[in-house]
Amino acid sequence: MGRWSWVLAVLAALSVAACNTVAPNRLSLADTAQLRFTGIEVRTGGAAVNWGDAEAAYLQSRNLPQTDPALVRTPEAQDFIRGMAGQRLKAALERALASRPEGARPARLVVTLVAADIPSAVRRIIIGGAPMIRANIDIVDPRTGAILTAYSGDQGMQPAGQGVLGVVVDGALTAGGFDDLFDRAANDFARRFRNWLAAGT
Repeated sequence: MGRWSWVLAVLAALSVAACNTVAPNRLSLADTAQLRFTGIEVRTGGAAVNWGDAEAAYLQSRNLPQTDPALVRTPEAQDFIRGMAGQRLKAALERALASRPEGARPARLVVTLVAADIPSAVRRIIIGGAPMIRANIDIVDPRTGAILTAYSGDQGMQPAGQGVLGVVVDGALTAGGFDDLFDRAANDFARRFRNWLAAGT
């Protein structure tokens, strides 16, 4: 896979993102601007996470061999992988919202991770693929527990190097400080959420 596979992967990522149907904001722009986020909770139970780096991190943390796929399908392994994905998604949201002006009304973000698909280098060489994260966010009144509004139906997706050359170049960029594939998708999701808040729709 060469230059054209990279172009096709970028176009596919953009077309999928364009087809998302995002739930409208039930709050007005003025009411949304008054929100002050006091905490972010990320729930990952049941999320479908395909992420080789997290699988490798689990196996390394338990001193287990990297050659048996069954070892990352256990409940303990899946909890570890989902937990790692949740931590990284939370960090991306915190970064995206750090510069947002705070209002006076306290609110919590309850994030439910639905899926994360981070294609491996081998997969991107053979069939291609782009990192994707899908999640839903409830904005909750911390005093009453009522859901004030909800962000759902969207996902974060960014292109990644395809084919042998693309994977090599992508790896060099990541080693040089460029966001890894998970953070690319997570940062895109967080950016889209921040823009949704600012648009008030």
